[in-house]
Amino acid sequence: MTITVLLLLPGLLMANEVYFSPKGHIRDQILKRINHSRTSIDIAMYSLTSREIADALARAKERGVRVRVVRDLSQTSEKEDEDVVLEQAAIEVHILKGLGRGIMHDKFAVFDGQEGFTGSYNWTNNAEYDNYENAYFFNDPHIVQAYAREFEVLWAMEPIAAKERSARQPVGSLPFLRTHPAMSVFGLFFVLLALAAALST
Repeated sequence: MTITVLLLLPGLLMANEVYFSPKGHIRDQILKRINHSRTSIDIAMYSLTSREIADALARAKERGVRVRVVRDLSQTSEKEDEDVVLEQAAIEVHILKGLGRGIMHDKFAVFDGQEGFTGSYNWTNNAEYDNYENAYFFNDPHIVQAYAREFEVLWAMEPIAAKERSARQPVGSLPFLRTHPAMSVFGLFFVLLALAAALST
């Protein structure tokens, strides 16, 4: 379902679009904006498991678009997480967490500094096909700049070091195990073998 709202202001026409899932083709709208971006894409996304979106971001990086991504620590250990694809494409990914036991729960993006995205919609298959979600695309300059400023606040925070991230990841989610299915079985076997040896001594 799509709703387009036109705001008529003196000398300015602004289009805002609202989409709803499941099966509301929100991913297509995100992909369209990624593919049309020419200078920059800034993303703060709690969960990102869509390979289509990750691949589109990698292609954007290849054509010279500056792509920056802020993610939540708890989600990067999910087995379907696409941070590995982003990092292989040399896309900068900053991993954050919230205050105390909090999380980085933002879901927004700014394309070329001119259009924004926000809503409940994570960039995942579940959000596209199963969940009731909403997505709001806007080009009001004041709102776009507010999100751009907030992204810079997040980006300026000290990202969680790779050492701490790997210490929190379960064995099955480590990148070299996840990206190579054969290694996943081997890795699990190796861990079980090592545990058996340790218990027998």
